[in-house]
Amino acid sequence: MIPRSPRSTFWRAGPIAVAVALALGAAACGTTTGGGNSDGSSGGLKVGDKATLTVVSQFGDNAALQPVLTKLNEAYEAAHPEVTVTIQFLSADDEQKTLPTSLASGSGPDIFDYDAAESALGELATNGLVAPLDTYVDKYGWAKKMEPSVLDRAKYDGKRYGVPRSSEAVGLFYNAAIFAKYGIEAPTTYAAFLAAADRLKAAGVTPIAFGNKDQWPSSHLIGAALHANTPMQTIRSLESLDGSATWADSGVQASMEIARTWAANGYLTSNFNGVAFDDAFKAFYTGRAGMFVEGTGVTPDILQNATKPGDFRFVSFPMIDASLKQQAEGGVGGAWSISASSKAADIAADWIDFVHFSDTAEAAWLKAGVLPTSRFDTSKVDVAPLLQQNVDVVRAAQNGGGIGAWTGYTSSALVTEAWNGAAQQFLGRSQDAAAFAATLDDALAQARKKK
Repeated sequence: MIPRSPRSTFWRAGPIAVAVALALGAAACGTTTGGGNSDGSSGGLKVGDKATLTVVSQFGDNAALQPVLTKLNEAYEAAHPEVTVTIQFLSADDEQKTLPTSLASGSGPDIFDYDAAESALGELATNGLVAPLDTYVDKYGWAKKMEPSVLDRAKYDGKRYGVPRSSEAVGLFYNAAIFAKYGIEAPTTYAAFLAAADRLKAAGVTPIAFGNKDQWPSSHLIGAALHANTPMQTIRSLESLDGSATWADSGVQASMEIARTWAANGYLTSNFNGVAFDDAFKAFYTGRAGMFVEGTGVTPDILQNATKPGDFRFVSFPMIDASLKQQAEGGVGGAWSISASSKAADIAADWIDFVHFSDTAEAAWLKAGVLPTSRFDTSKVDVAPLLQQNVDVVRAAQNGGGIGAWTGYTSSALVTEAWNGAAQQFLGRSQDAAAFAATLDDALAQARKKK
């Protein structure tokens, strides 16, 4: 099963900070992580030299993606018989528990796939555990292949420390068969979205499948409203420890209130705070709800599990503030990075370029449901219409106002922890936007002070 973006990005944010703290404690005991140069070149083995590389991938959670990476790696080894690459597949949970410590001890892998958030890879980069990749960005032309807003997802303190490997965005899924049955217009404008919700409710169909027992789904629902109604500059400042925006911003609070009106109007699954995400999702793809506000990461699950996958459509979540260009909540699913202690960084970068940017690799990842971070021409690949719609939604945002952040989960584990319980209360209408914002701002202020 392909990973859902929240599971690959969100749920481990808290443990990451703890793991990094432990790793730094180990490093402080006298272990060094030298081996790279400040400009990102390895100063060690060069392409063409005999070498053994180690790779740690978080695809331990994703059996469907393991053979894709394995086959691409075999192709690289065939083209470079002097190189042997060993891949270890870990779950995202196991990776974030063990990787920071192994990197700090100098025994970590040459290459690893990690969450690109400031609270994850940013922590490793800030503490010198990851090699800067700017030299390789120039050498392999990655900046020409990727939108700056994508490549810069793994940029901290002016340097790039990762190569984003998948694009993700939150949008609006809907069941076209249900919409046709009740004569409902496609929800491509906000007015049409509200009209659809009202019509579905009147017909006795759950308008929007939503389960928030796991807590993180609230970030997608509220985040969809936030990104449809708030200038991107505010969102990016809000979700950065270097920013100055706060959750108390009147526009931010107004946007969050919009999401709460969906609950107040009865558009969401009944008793949603007690419903698991998986149950709400199943209700949608089995035809018991008309719409689903979620990220592109669930598309392979729909294609695999829905009885009639052709019934489903994916569109940009419609802009509420019509003066703003199309934008979306989201980011990247992970990034390939190189350990600061690797003695074969040049070869590692060559491997990353091959398994990520070759036409063979781009096509293989797309067929597996991983959306490209590059400008790859997806018309070269025969994929399901729903998957192509994913690409279209991501690129519409990238070419418009931009893809913002994973709401409440990007800047710091402290904000994430504050978000989870408070968002349940907010959507459950036991807490207003001002109180919700105050809770988040307390956590954000602590995180910015600690930076």
